[in-house]
Amino acid sequence: MLELSETAAGAYCGRLLAGFGAAVTLIEPPTGSPLRRRGPFRDDIPDSEGGATHLHLNRRKRSLRINLQSAAGQRLLVESLSDADVFIIDLDRRRWSAQGIDPHAISRRHPQLQVCTLTPYGSDGPKSDWLGAELTAYAAGGYLRIGGEPHREPVKAWGDQGHLQAGLHAALGIVSALAAADEHGGQRIDTAVFEAVAFLLGGGYQHAWFSDREPVRNGARLVGFGPGHLYPSTIRPCLDGWVHAHCNNRYPEAMAILFDQPRLAEPDMLATLFGHADEVDELMEPMLMRTSRRDVVRQAQDLRIPFTEVLAPSEVMADADGHHASRDFWQSTPHPRGGEYLASGPAVRFGETVWRDGAAPTLGEANHHLGTPEQRVRWRRAGVA
Repeated sequence: MLELSETAAGAYCGRLLAGFGAAVTLIEPPTGSPLRRRGPFRDDIPDSEGGATHLHLNRRKRSLRINLQSAAGQRLLVESLSDADVFIIDLDRRRWSAQGIDPHAISRRHPQLQVCTLTPYGSDGPKSDWLGAELTAYAAGGYLRIGGEPHREPVKAWGDQGHLQAGLHAALGIVSALAAADEHGGQRIDTAVFEAVAFLLGGGYQHAWFSDREPVRNGARLVGFGPGHLYPSTIRPCLDGWVHAHCNNRYPEAMAILFDQPRLAEPDMLATLFGHADEVDELMEPMLMRTSRRDVVRQAQDLRIPFTEVLAPSEVMADADGHHASRDFWQSTPHPRGGEYLASGPAVRFGETVWRDGAAPTLGEANHHLGTPEQRVRWRRAGVA
């Protein structure tokens, strides 16, 4: 499997497939993938081999350094595709031609090859040539319409959630195409990042269609539901942080017991909980502000009310209750510059198949095993690999 990626979408797609057991070779330009230049870095020192983004998204891949700006490099890519089952491409479409990338021609030349493209708006349609980034994918996919406080600007989720979702869609498409390969041979798998965001948000579109109303931004509350919808489902402050507060859908009156507020069980309140959201928040506040996160959650769950602590990333990794440790999730992994770091474990667990992990590759490490010694010398001299 060959991966020609420069965004989190293609890289995450390859990362998932590598974990499932695929042999993934990452094709990188002479200067390395742009993801190598993204931090954070240990001690805040830029390092193309040690950035967190590279160490996470490129684990268990090989790195093949090829200069696709040269005709010889493009021929080397074509030769490499002859031995591949899958080709993942998420390069900027404006550079496809200059680097010899034509998915249709590649499919014709390699009819058994699964060719997967990941682009901002897909490979056809009036916006197919448009550029895009994480923020524009959120805007075009509708997600920015629902994030943030109603009186302020929209808020995007942290990181590359849109691109990661697209990578997940692409990986599923590739696995499905491989399963159908005996019947259909190679296929084109076309993934648009903004459509992955829109697909994730499907319920929001359906809400707008069925209710003939746009969803509204409600900050930390559920989005755009009518006054009769169950509440709370929100983030609220407590003594030492924040909790996600969510009522028991079958027994919403249990909130009155948890917060010692009989008002929460009165018929008019239960009939229109979301319509009383401000009042519900006020009634929860006294108990929350004198109680720690853990005690709030314990008391709520004793009543079968699904509250959850809001943890910082460092707290998730600290794993105070040992849950991750019991599942062998956080894995101590050698850092390329010495020492170790904690890396996330399996994205999914199977009953029989083993999730496979490994180190992220150093730039061009696979070049040492490519071709004959004479070929490698010529390629280096020509600036091909």
